[in-house]
Amino acid sequence: MGQAFTYDNAPVTLVPTPEDMAARIVGFAPATDAEALKLLRNRFPDSPLSLRVAALDVLMRAPRGGRRSPLHP
Repeated sequence: MGQAFTYDNAPVTLVPTPEDMAARIVGFAPATDAEALKLLRNRFPDSPLSLRVAALDVLMRAPRGGRRSPLHP
C-alpha cells in the first residue's frame, strides 16, 4: 500500500477560467458591460482584474440568440 496512497499535502487552488466565470454571470443577464463587471467583481473577489476583464471579453464576444453579444442587443 505504501506509495499508492501517498499524496502531497499542498493546498490545491483552483483558478476559474474566463469562460467559467462568464458562464456563471450570463445567467444574471447583465444589461451593460459595467453591470457585468460589477457582477464579476462580486462573484469573484479574489480573482485579479485582468481575469475578470477577460471574462467580460468572453461575455461580449459570445453569440446568443442570433445577437452579437448578451450585453449588446
